[in-house]
Amino acid sequence: FGIGCFVQFNKLNQQNEPFAPFFAKRMFWLLVFGLIHLVGFWLGDILTLYALLGFAIIPFIKVSDKKLLTLAAILILLPIVNWLIINYFGMDYPKVIMDKSIAVWKNFGYPQVEWQGELWNDVVFELTNKNWSDFFKMNLGNSWIRFSMILQEGRIFKVFGIFLIGLWAGRHILNQNLLQNTKLLKKIAVIGLLLGLPMSFLRTYLEFFGERNQINSFLHTLSYAFGTVPMAMGYTVLIALLFRKKPNVFLWLAPAGKMAFTNYILHTIFGISLFYGVGFGYAGKFGFTVITLIAVGYFLLQVVFSSIWLNYFKYGPLEWIWRQLTYGTWLKIKKSKSYIELNPEKS
Repeated sequence: FGIGCFVQFNKLNQQNEPFAPFFAKRMFWLLVFGLIHLVGFWLGDILTLYALLGFAIIPFIKVSDKKLLTLAAILILLPIVNWLIINYFGMDYPKVIMDKSIAVWKNFGYPQVEWQGELWNDVVFELTNKNWSDFFKMNLGNSWIRFSMILQEGRIFKVFGIFLIGLWAGRHILNQNLLQNTKLLKKIAVIGLLLGLPMSFLRTYLEFFGERNQINSFLHTLSYAFGTVPMAMGYTVLIALLFRKKPNVFLWLAPAGKMAFTNYILHTIFGISLFYGVGFGYAGKFGFTVITLIAVGYFLLQVVFSSIWLNYFKYGPLEWIWRQLTYGTWLKIKKSKSYIELNPEKS
């Protein structure tokens, strides 16, 4: 996201066009899409958070490299401070938002269950429900859960920190050939994986097997802060290094990447259709292995779908709508026959 942000800034800067109004409009429409997705369909939405932080990233587009990376490091470690505020000082502000979700479900008369001494919305009832009206009402309540979880984990700080690293990376990719600096990339990969993997294994253990107590809760947050970003940077750099040597290993995935927005929303449609009671109702009927195979299989179908779609169209359907709303003009989506004939490799 941060890299893409800088790419757009760089393009507009070369054209002597202002960046802030363009990007703010782009983020506004992403926020609209995100809220519809979050409130109407799925509490795991990420578009809303990205859009809100997209507005916040605008003033940082010209900040120096040193300040970007320093602030990014501070933000990535802030979930630890966030944990102390909530658990040590007793200021559980995310619970105020979580309670709004409970209140919405109570208002509609949906069942709730007690777990670890607290009241929660009944997930089994939600997944087995077959009524579309109830589905949308429950999602309205669930949207508050998403906001509460983001604040509880301190994810808002971590994600913005990653965005700032993305700005730095985008700047160095375009202006200083970062992807050609194999020495630096290998160093980032080694440090990232050596730090990130053990921390992520610890977090996984605590998540699935650890007792629910304050010490493990703090260790969970600590491993989240020190594990997630280094590991992500490590494997991302490994992919970049491998791409330099064997680009064909990844090029077949490009169509799905060009239609990332459309494919993201299609994931939700597929998941609801397969797992929820308003669809086929398969929630809870498969183990992790089968679920993983379904996920991989569906993604491969999306790669095929994206490849076929982009043979005939310039953009994915949602990408096309988003671009039109951002630019405020009608854009042709269909490729001309002459373009396809002259550019078969791009089609």
